[in-house]
Amino acid sequence: MVSDERGNVLAHSFPAYFGQETLKGAADLLQDNTVGLQEATGGVKLFDIRCELGRLIIKTIPQMFIVVLCQPTVNLSLLLISLNVAAKKLEKMPPEQLLANVAPKQEAPAPAAPAKKVESIPAAMRGYGRW
Repeated sequence: MVSDERGNVLAHSFPAYFGQETLKGAADLLQDNTVGLQEATGGVKLFDIRCELGRLIIKTIPQMFIVVLCQPTVNLSLLLISLNVAAKKLEKMPPEQLLANVAPKQEAPAPAAPAKKVESIPAAMRGYGRW
């Protein structure tokens, strides 16, 4: 997920389980809480939040955040190399261009048709089992 300094989600590739409201809430919390850390520490470049079933890596770049949800056993060195390359590319892009590059949302498939009600059991099957 890429979010800006105002808490807007600019792009994401999280599974559908994470709704847009959830991602927006996470981006808002991230933006609200990093302000105090930046003032107290002189700037935070990386958050590494470890959980039992996952790991949340947050890279700060000027006016944006890159958020990666991954396995707890991820090779952090390789991930940081990739994040640094992505950060350099994102720093060169204006947020408007980033918004234009976001893929359109995929619509959910139409619900399946309801099962047809069986009016009668065919004559060939009447002698079998308990009908």
